Amino acid sequence: MQPDLRVLIVEDVETEAELAVRQLIADGLRFSHRIVAGEVSMREALHTFAPHVILSDFTLPGFDGLGALEIAQIEVPEVPFIFLSGTIGEERAIDALKRGATDYVLKTRPARLGPSIRRALREVEERERRRLAELRIRENEQRLRDIIDTSQDWIWELDVNGRFMFSSESVRDVLGRSPEELGELQFQQLIHPDDRTAFAGALATLDVERHTAIGVTARWMHSDQSPRWLEGNLLALFSAEGRVTGFRGTSRNITERRQQQERIARLTRVLQMQSGINAAVVRIRHRDELLREACRLAQTVGGYEFAMVSLVDPDGRQARPWHHTGTRRDLVVPKQFAIGDGTDADSSLTGLALRTGELAISSNLNQSEPPVANRAQLLAAGFRSLVALPLIVDGARIGVLTLASCSADLLSTDEIRLLQDIIANLSFALQYRQKEDTVQFLAYFDPLTGLAKRSLFCERLGHLLKRSTDIAGKPLVVAFDIDQLSRVNDSFGRLVGDLLLQRVADRLKFHFEDDERIGYLGNGAFVVMLTSPKTSGDSATSLLHNTVFRDVFNIEGHPLRVSCRSGVARFQIDGEDGGTLVQKAEAAMKQAKEAGEQSLHYHVKMHSEVSERLALEHKLRNAIDERQFVLHYQPQVNVITGRIEGLEALLRWNDPDEGTVSPAKFLPLLESSGLIVPVGEWVMRQAADDSRHWREAGIGPLRLSVNVSALQVRRRNFVEHALSVVRDTFVDGCGVDLELTESSLLQDLDGTARKLRELRTQGVRIAIDDFGTGYSSLGLLSSLPVDILKIDRSFINGLPADRGSMTLVSSIIGLARAFNLTVVAEGVETQEQLDVLRGMQCDLSQGYLHCRPLPLEQIEERLPRIGASRHSA
Repeated sequence: MQPDLRVLIVEDVETEAELAVRQLIADGLRFSHRIVAGEVSMREALHTFAPHVILSDFTLPGFDGLGALEIAQIEVPEVPFIFLSGTIGEERAIDALKRGATDYVLKTRPARLGPSIRRALREVEERERRRLAELRIRENEQRLRDIIDTSQDWIWELDVNGRFMFSSESVRDVLGRSPEELGELQFQQLIHPDDRTAFAGALATLDVERHTAIGVTARWMHSDQSPRWLEGNLLALFSAEGRVTGFRGTSRNITERRQQQERIARLTRVLQMQSGINAAVVRIRHRDELLREACRLAQTVGGYEFAMVSLVDPDGRQARPWHHTGTRRDLVVPKQFAIGDGTDADSSLTGLALRTGELAISSNLNQSEPPVANRAQLLAAGFRSLVALPLIVDGARIGVLTLASCSADLLSTDEIRLLQDIIANLSFALQYRQKEDTVQFLAYFDPLTGLAKRSLFCERLGHLLKRSTDIAGKPLVVAFDIDQLSRVNDSFGRLVGDLLLQRVADRLKFHFEDDERIGYLGNGAFVVMLTSPKTSGDSATSLLHNTVFRDVFNIEGHPLRVSCRSGVARFQIDGEDGGTLVQKAEAAMKQAKEAGEQSLHYHVKMHSEVSERLALEHKLRNAIDERQFVLHYQPQVNVITGRIEGLEALLRWNDPDEGTVSPAKFLPLLESSGLIVPVGEWVMRQAADDSRHWREAGIGPLRLSVNVSALQVRRRNFVEHALSVVRDTFVDGCGVDLELTESSLLQDLDGTARKLRELRTQGVRIAIDDFGTGYSSLGLLSSLPVDILKIDRSFINGLPADRGSMTLVSSIIGLARAFNLTVVAEGVETQEQLDVLRGMQCDLSQGYLHCRPLPLEQIEERLPRIGASRHSA
């Protein structure tokens, strides 16, 4: 029983009141009390004395016990009211209980008084617990409603028959419908007919063994009857008996992304077709075999359902189909196509292309123009678009490559440009075949990439530079090579490496103006000339990263994300002829590789900076060998209790020459040089040793967290190595956990997630560091094995004055609660920030308010000991 129990006794007979007090003392209650005899004194005591329990006689002067009960019900309804009387009868007692009395005790049976009070207080505590629980439930429900209302994802619920039981308001933006409209519909009525079976099948697979389905994609019909691609996650709902009672899901509109993917996929096929034809140009010596191969590649690689080559008769008046291939075997091909002289209307797309010498397109065969031969038969066969590409050799139009597709309006500007490049290369190859000069072609062009070799590129560059007066700004020459190409060759074979070079060449052709400005230097190195007046060395390399190397290369089933290192030379500043500029750009590229830089401009001033980086890298290598790195630890404090529950290990470098070096100076170089891998492994081992040391010294229980880089995670043996270091630290609440930045998680999401799941099954907790500074989503948090979110200090700095920071931090904490994640606020420096975080129900706080990062010996003085109830940071 609490020692500060306060008992108010409403009794006009002092001896009776004293008897009650003695009985409470005899019952072992520790309490203080006040005795009142009238209404006025009772009202005053209710507010000044604030009793925990009221004992009242039934008969009182001036007013009775029921009057006292009524006053108590109005003033302090939560305080138990017990009648202690010798005059109350059974009927009056029952009436009193109905009016709200907690109990009644006869003065003739005083032994019941103590148990009655204890029971009443327990009931009060229980009601308070229930009230707090209901309050938390209401808060959680409101938080969930807020998340649903502010989420851009559509959240919905179906009953077991597929009828909508709930829909969030975001359905208005996603499908142009109101939640009320959906209440009258079943999901089949909203899904595209071609996707209904698959979606229903995804729902049907959910059972007690498989509760969820991730990444289910289907087309849903907008209120304007246009389809919207939605990607979502499904969850089955179950009764207590394990029977499916309905489904819940979240869906995100990915229509724009899907259309972009389809466009990219189509352009990728055309790029691969271009690459295949370029390879065929080098490999195949005979004209007829080359043209047949071009048709085959157009269908099997380019994705066109029909491809045909027509050759012009010697008299030049008509063209005849020479070879065709396609999926429509029953298609009747015209025997000839007339070539007009311009006086009469053209009768076919082939004739139009040959007459004008230009590409001819019918993007929709349902339209009457331009002219198409056998239009009705093509439509009946399922074709919807047609393009005719003239083959021109030495200025003469010798034939046409005709391509047909079952999709309309897909011939975008980019695709047309690629087709023009293909036909230009094919025409160029045919020209060389005619002259039987393949040897000369191979002397000037790289057979793998189809790009000009060094000598031809320098020659072309020289011609362009002679016309530099017509070029705005000073032209740039950028030499670059594929970073880690040798590792790709070693890991996946030389074939994959060669295909990667081809894909890079294809993207260069796609993103730059013409082939004359692109060359291949050999050994994985390329060179380009840029002429935009706004292009600088930095923007040139950014252009490469944002175009050629932005998307993943999918080669032979291997998703490869690669980057480049480049060197830049500027016309007239670094040289005035093509050979000199290429040489200096290539030299700058090599310096960039040696210095661990992404790009360097060839300039005398850069030599000192490169030397400094090389010297710093050399010192870092010595620091590893001479054990100059140390760990400092910063506490992570429970926001409610103030107890230290964890520590973050932070890397420090004690340079013998300069003293303590800022991590901002050496960490980027550790990353770019790859030294972060051995240093990161040392950090993990040292943290594990410190964890074991503290546990043996009776310090704790504590969880230590260490940061790991993307380079470490990508290593094949990362999981095995990490477990060998930290597995034995997970004892009695101790252990070493891993932190990854939000951006590093997204570099190889599938591979990283798989490795982290393996670690998590062995007890390793995973934290997302700097959360909010990258790109995350509900889908990301639900699919990754994450335990902890660390809110970046840039958001904490704005608390409590900045409303945007308040909203963002509150949203992150609510999001973490929804996924049962622990939240750590980084960079807490003021008491006001801590108070705000406590109000938001943040879990842990880390920052200078509690403690700066300290070395091992100093931090031990602040750590809790095993068995201690509470310690402050």
